[in-house]
Amino acid sequence: MKLITRFLSSSRRTVIHRLYTTDPPFKRPGPIPLGDPKEQKEFEESVRKNQGTFTSVTMAVEEEELQVHPDAKEKLLPEFEGEKNPVTGEIGGPKQDPLKHGDWSYGSRVTDF
Repeated sequence: MKLITRFLSSSRRTVIHRLYTTDPPFKRPGPIPLGDPKEQKEFEESVRKNQGTFTSVTMAVEEEELQVHPDAKEKLLPEFEGEKNPVTGEIGGPKQDPLKHGDWSYGSRVTDF
């Protein structure tokens, strides 16, 4: 029983000690500085200067990926406004007739009915 009590009390101390430490939460060791202070300063300046160099390349690639493929189907405009279809009287149905464009048919077989 004494061992359990000692373990619990020591674990509580550890938790309390960890809660009140003064080290920053994201403190990590940095790279080893170069021996020559001039080289170190030159290295830090070149890193700061070139830090945003590759972002323009990635932005150009992302813009190319966002463009629509030339073979992609164009988005269809809705045949009516609102929730009620004036032709069929359906409420909350599709804005375009899915059978008209073959959306619900595969090999001339209609699904979802």
